[in-house]
Amino acid sequence: MSQPGSELFFAVRPKLIGHYFGQFCLIMAALNLVTLVVSLLTAPDWRISLSYALIILGLLLAWLVLKRLRVSQRMQMNEAMVLAALVFLVVPFIMTIPLLVSDIPFMDALFETVSAVTTTGLSTLPGMEGKPLIFTFSRAWMQWYGGLGIVVFSLALVVRPGLSALRLAAMDEPDDLVGGTRAHARRVVIVYGVLTLSGILLWLVLGGSLRDGVLYILSAVSTGGFAPTSGSFADLPHVRLAWVVTLVTLAGSLPLALYHQTWRNGLRPLLDNVEIRLLATLLLVFTALVTVSMWSDGTPWSTALHHASLMVCSAQTTAGFSSLDPATLDPGSKLLLILSMLVGGGVGSTAGGFKLLRLLVLLTLIRHFVRTMSVPPNTVLRQKIGKKILEQDDVQDALMIILLFIGAVLLSWLPFVAYGYDPLNALFDVVSATATVGLSTGIIGAELPNPLKGILCVDMFLGRLECVAWLIFFYHRTWFGRKREN
Repeated sequence: MSQPGSELFFAVRPKLIGHYFGQFCLIMAALNLVTLVVSLLTAPDWRISLSYALIILGLLLAWLVLKRLRVSQRMQMNEAMVLAALVFLVVPFIMTIPLLVSDIPFMDALFETVSAVTTTGLSTLPGMEGKPLIFTFSRAWMQWYGGLGIVVFSLALVVRPGLSALRLAAMDEPDDLVGGTRAHARRVVIVYGVLTLSGILLWLVLGGSLRDGVLYILSAVSTGGFAPTSGSFADLPHVRLAWVVTLVTLAGSLPLALYHQTWRNGLRPLLDNVEIRLLATLLLVFTALVTVSMWSDGTPWSTALHHASLMVCSAQTTAGFSSLDPATLDPGSKLLLILSMLVGGGVGSTAGGFKLLRLLVLLTLIRHFVRTMSVPPNTVLRQKIGKKILEQDDVQDALMIILLFIGAVLLSWLPFVAYGYDPLNALFDVVSATATVGLSTGIIGAELPNPLKGILCVDMFLGRLECVAWLIFFYHRTWFGRKREN
């Protein structure tokens, strides 16, 4: 006997998934042409260029095979999520090939590519000094298109949580998922390109080199955090360049659809956006608290304020650039940065975390609970965020994502404690991986046991697709059951 509602559930159609995955292979081949050109011009080993050429050839062959799968049906939401999960699962494995050619162990190569594609910025490899340009460029380039992919797939990464979030953020819900995503993608690509070019131009105007500017800004607009040197911001010749990168990360942490709306409707969408107001508030509050915490630990006021402002912006936008070694921070500052990383940036942005909008939903729910204690029992109070009325689905979706996020952090943190790592430092690094931030207290490195590297890779995948896509991907009825024909 079928379970209630099972007749309404449709499994994914492999032909449709294969068709759109083939289109993705063509796009990936085009993106890797850029890396191949840089490799041919700069790579010290011809095998690296050959590996990129073989990757492009393999992707083109996959496209030629899969494009034969003709489909005319509309894509279901579970199919969109499966496709998104499949893309972010396959890319890191493919991109390990050039690193393996460079004699990097497989687990470290996989960790590097997962960190790049999920726009995290953590690395188990030793210092970047002396690395060839193709290595640092390929990491930044993967972060750039990984961040772009996150926003383009933002309509498809979570079921009701995604659609509820889009509605609350005043974005359009598409009737046709594929057509809606394509329209969304065109707007996002333009915004993403403008932010990238503007960041590089500002970097050059303020005296930065073209090479470092490209590497920093590609990682910044995607809130990725891979810096071309081990010291990150500490190695920059001028503080103003660190603030250029920080401004770009702040731009990337906002819902990218807002830029299109602002272009079309003026400044009102930006001024009315609740996530922007919350982001500004959190940046000010956390900067003040971290400054006080560092000062109470013996750091001079001016130095504390300088580092606190940069580190808080990096944590809140989940960019992962650093002006100092997080291991040197006092426990209070680490805890504050952990909270900042957990929340992250806006819905529909390149940032990680469980998102500002979901924190607003949680705060609204708490406020609603307090208010109900002061009114007659039968009074109906509407829950609102800004001008938007909260529905029950919105509350359930937000709480589910937050609970899944925190649950993933706790389950991943326990093995680190079991291995004997400092609990606070372990929590900091696990949150950094799950929120796709990239800050580390030094636990993450080549000497980290492979099982723990694997756990962090899982965390980066979970955080990037907000857990729900993976639940759908591994849910048995996603693959087995009645399939829709039209």
